[in-house]
Amino acid sequence: MGKRKLFLLGQTALQQKDDLFVLPDRDLDLYLRIIEAFTNKHYSLNHQEKSVNRDLAVIQDMLTFARKSPWQWTEEDFERWGADIGRNRKLATATQRHYQGVIRGFLKYIVENIRFSEEIYRQFGIRIRQICTEENCIPHVHDRELKKERPAIPREEVDLIFATFDRAISECASFSSKDLRPLQRDKTMFFSVYSLGARASETIGLNINSFVKNPGCPQFGEFGIVSVYGKGSKGSGPKHRYIPVIQPEFVDLIAWYIKSIRPLFLMNADPNEQALFLSERGRRLSLSAFEERFQHIMRLSGLKERGYTPHCLRHSSVTDKKEHLSIDTIRRMHGHVFEATTQGYTHIPDSDVEREIKRCQQNLIKRIQEKENV
Repeated sequence: MGKRKLFLLGQTALQQKDDLFVLPDRDLDLYLRIIEAFTNKHYSLNHQEKSVNRDLAVIQDMLTFARKSPWQWTEEDFERWGADIGRNRKLATATQRHYQGVIRGFLKYIVENIRFSEEIYRQFGIRIRQICTEENCIPHVHDRELKKERPAIPREEVDLIFATFDRAISECASFSSKDLRPLQRDKTMFFSVYSLGARASETIGLNINSFVKNPGCPQFGEFGIVSVYGKGSKGSGPKHRYIPVIQPEFVDLIAWYIKSIRPLFLMNADPNEQALFLSERGRRLSLSAFEERFQHIMRLSGLKERGYTPHCLRHSSVTDKKEHLSIDTIRRMHGHVFEATTQGYTHIPDSDVEREIKRCQQNLIKRIQEKENV
C-alpha cells in the first residue's frame, strides 16, 4: 500500500464523509512516515492486506474525529470517540472493542518506537503517551455478545452419530445407494473433527500429505501427527500447528479412507489434486457442503432439533480430552492462544459434577473418621 492510498485526499486532506480535516504539513509528514512504518511492521508479521487496511481506516477515523495529530490525543478525545462509535453509530460491542484495541496498539507502537517518540518530542515538545487504559476500554470477555454459545455434544450423542453413520453406510451398501460414498467420506471427516479437535476450515483444508510419523508413537505409522493450518490472530494469515494423534480408531479410519474411499472420488478430479476430502466432482469439499453434510447426519441421527453445528464436535473434543490431558496440552492441540478460551470449550455434564462432589465428600468423611480412630 502506498502511503497516500488511504490517508491523502488532495495534498494534505483527510476526509470522513463530508467533513474535511487538514493536517498541518509538518504534522502530516511525520504522521505518514509513522503510518508507513506501522503498516510495514504488520505486513512483516504476515497480517493480511484486508486486515491492515481495516485497522488503518480505524486510525484515520479517530484522527478525523479528534482533529489532532496522534501525539496530541488525550484520554478525553479517546473517550468522546468511543462514545460516538457506540452511542451515535451504534456499532456492536465486539466492533467497538476492536476499534479501541486498534488505537491502543497504534499508540503503543509509537510510544515504544524510540526514533518516532524522540522525533515527536524534538519537533513538538510532546512526550507521546498511552491514553487507552483498562478504565476507558471495553474489556474482553469470553461470552460473545452476538453469538449463541455452541454446546458440546454429549458423549452418548457423539456415539449415536457415529453409530448412525455405520447403520446408514450398511443400508446404502445393501441397496447400492448413491449416498454410500459421501457417507463413508463424511464418517471419516467428522470423526477427524472430533478426534483431532480440528476446526471446519482446518478439516476441509487437509491434504493427503498432511500426515507424518510420530517418533514417540511408531504404532500409528504414517498417521502419527497431523499438520493443519488454522485460524490466525489479529489479522495474521493461517497459523500452522501439528496435532498429535491420540486415538487408534482415527488411524484405522483415515488409512481405510485414503486407500479405499478417496480413490472413488478421483474419477473427475485433477490428477494432481491433493485435497483429502473431495466432493463428488473431485474437488476440495467446500465449507457450505461440509456444513450441509453435517446437518444430513443430524437428521439421520434424530438430532436435528438440537441445533448442533460441526463446531460443537470441537467442543466435545475438548471436553472429552479433559479427562486424560492437562488443560495446557489441550490448548496447544486445539490451537488456542489463551487457556481461558480452552476452558470455555469445556462443558462438564451435571452428572460428572455431582460424582466429583460426592467423591470429595466421601474422601473428607473418610479423613475425619481416620483422625477420630487415631
